[in-house]
Amino acid sequence: MKANIYLSYLSFFAGLSLVQAQESALRLKGTVKHSDAEYVYLHRFENKTFTVIDSAKVSKKAFSFTNRVPLPDLYGVSLDKENVPAYVFLDQGATNIALDGEAAAGESLKVKGSKAHALFEAYKKEKQVNISDFIKQHPDEIVSSYVLYRDWSYKLSPEELERNIALLSPAQQQSRYTKDLRKIIEVVRQVAVGKKAPAIVAADPDGKQVALYDNLGKYTLIDFWASWCPPCRRENPNIVANYQKYKDQGFQIYAVSLDKKKEPWLKGIADDKLTWLHVSELRYWDSEIAAAYAVRAIPANFLVDDQGIIVAKNVKGERLGAVLDSLFNDKKDQGSERVGLGWKNNTFKGQDPIAFESTENREIDKQQKQIFSTDDRVFFSNESAGSRLNSLTQSADGVYQILIAPERTPINQSPWYAFEAWATQDTTIQVQINYADGFYHRYDPKISQSPDQWTKITNLQFIKEGERNKAVRFSLALRAKPIWIAAQENIPSEKVYSWLENINPKVHLDKKEVGKTALQAPLYVYGAGNAESKKRLIVMGRQHPPEITGHYAYAGFVDYLLGDTPDARAFREAYYVYFIPVANPDGVDEGHWRANANGADLNRDWDAFHQPETQALRDYFQQEIKAQGRELYFAIDFHSTGKDIYYTVDPNLKSRFPGFVPEWIASLRNAVPGYEPHVKPLYFEGPTFTAYSYFYKNYDAEALVYEIGDDTEPKFIDQKAKLSAQKLIEKLTQADTKI
Repeated sequence: MKANIYLSYLSFFAGLSLVQAQESALRLKGTVKHSDAEYVYLHRFENKTFTVIDSAKVSKKAFSFTNRVPLPDLYGVSLDKENVPAYVFLDQGATNIALDGEAAAGESLKVKGSKAHALFEAYKKEKQVNISDFIKQHPDEIVSSYVLYRDWSYKLSPEELERNIALLSPAQQQSRYTKDLRKIIEVVRQVAVGKKAPAIVAADPDGKQVALYDNLGKYTLIDFWASWCPPCRRENPNIVANYQKYKDQGFQIYAVSLDKKKEPWLKGIADDKLTWLHVSELRYWDSEIAAAYAVRAIPANFLVDDQGIIVAKNVKGERLGAVLDSLFNDKKDQGSERVGLGWKNNTFKGQDPIAFESTENREIDKQQKQIFSTDDRVFFSNESAGSRLNSLTQSADGVYQILIAPERTPINQSPWYAFEAWATQDTTIQVQINYADGFYHRYDPKISQSPDQWTKITNLQFIKEGERNKAVRFSLALRAKPIWIAAQENIPSEKVYSWLENINPKVHLDKKEVGKTALQAPLYVYGAGNAESKKRLIVMGRQHPPEITGHYAYAGFVDYLLGDTPDARAFREAYYVYFIPVANPDGVDEGHWRANANGADLNRDWDAFHQPETQALRDYFQQEIKAQGRELYFAIDFHSTGKDIYYTVDPNLKSRFPGFVPEWIASLRNAVPGYEPHVKPLYFEGPTFTAYSYFYKNYDAEALVYEIGDDTEPKFIDQKAKLSAQKLIEKLTQADTKI
């Protein structure tokens, strides 16, 4: 590997703290049995490896160490300096150990006198460790900072690691392990999904220098493994199967081995039939490449696109196949047959696994709120909440040309428009809606003569750009009274709040302002049910402003939960439900396509929490649920997309109620003749960019995204939503009784 490629990363790991504990006189004595070893070796732990720092001669089966070393800290002892030693935490006091040369690994060492080691042994015996709880119980112990660094640096996100560091005592926050962990966090952030993968140039089995960026396929798996790693060898057949399936479509693998010696590396390649590119520095955990990618455990992998952008991390087992299928299979909607109230033979693929997207503040193109007219005869307005109209001109043929542009770019293809129109006298005009460069028609226009009655405009003429609709033209009859034209029914935030507050006067509805939006509007969370119950649910909507069909589903779902049916009343007696009807009030009321007033997609901000809306909701639920010892059983987030689909958590991941979400969705299939739900796992561990993945990972909640198609029939939306709520009550009650 070329030395200059990893200079910054080498500097980083060279800077890992070497000595933080106070140097003290070591008082370590011990005995040896079942061994003729002449020496006992003392090892120092550094970066997942041990280095011999001292030896003691065995005399009459006894030995002792009295040199000065940093204490308390982790060390190793062994009867052979070449073998991996037994771990031992040593304190600033007398410690006695007994070494057994014939005992199995992990049982060769018995320790007395070290409180730190006793705590370490207790930690190892716990079957399901909650690291936060462990640190809270032992904030000032070296073991706490060590296990956070050693065992959790590759399991938790940078934000989760930082939150756990904050639980340590001031002294342990300055331990060498914590300082090292902070530096690892810096590297982890540089290899997050959405970042460009660090360059690699290293030797292949023939000694030839092979560069990653000279060998990228359409998608490339950077696979970290080693011949000595049993989990890696068990995963290899799965990687081989996926390579054979997708290699002709542009799937490449660039394997990086952490082997120590060339012979076993080559034998592992041959034995497992790994017929792709291989490189290795043969430096074990001193690998510069592993350091550059913050690899702390193997197997580990990074899936990158043809530009080297990381699109997924640590996808293994069935997850690897699912992710590759979503990337390589055709995403185009090739049509579906409408059957009853659902879709049969649905080829809609939905979206790819969620990738990193910056949610820091960015400048937006804020539309000028005003009344538009080219002739003082016909008028258009974007002054009301929810409106979007960027400019108006009139072409030579008399057509009123409306431009619709997004609040920022790049952005999702969700070209929202909404405006009022009127004329000084009755007239019929031609209107053409045009979209900014790079954007195309998605929503056929609807018209409203009154606030709650919307109909589709049918006399549409589409203007093509290639195969796509670039603009839409239609006739419009105007009078002095304004009418609405919009991509979907325009439902601003105040209308949503009014609807929710008047669903059922018999139900007490708590209303809490949990924070302020970017424009200082109130952010509301409503609540209903048994306030004394520890069992909680979250029902969320309108993170993305134009997704009105998703709001229709939200409305039907909430209407049933707050209804007067016997099951709904019994449900509210047992549970407490939080309702977030508008998670992005600024975006909704400003007529945005996707973002909040700071130009951020809120449903990509549930890991970084840059925005005031996500921060407020995060903090509110931490206080409401976690701090109060309550449990979040279920969380659902409503959206709109091309066609109905459910985005779920990978079913291979652990679940509060195993099989709950698939069984709930299946119950809808059984209840609606001809309906075939479309389900796609979209969270496969890693950063929680989305709300549902955040609530799953941080609250152990059953969670999913409920997506409704742009053109799904309103009656079906309402029927399915109400049935979904009914079946949720039924399934949740069943699951709860099994606890």
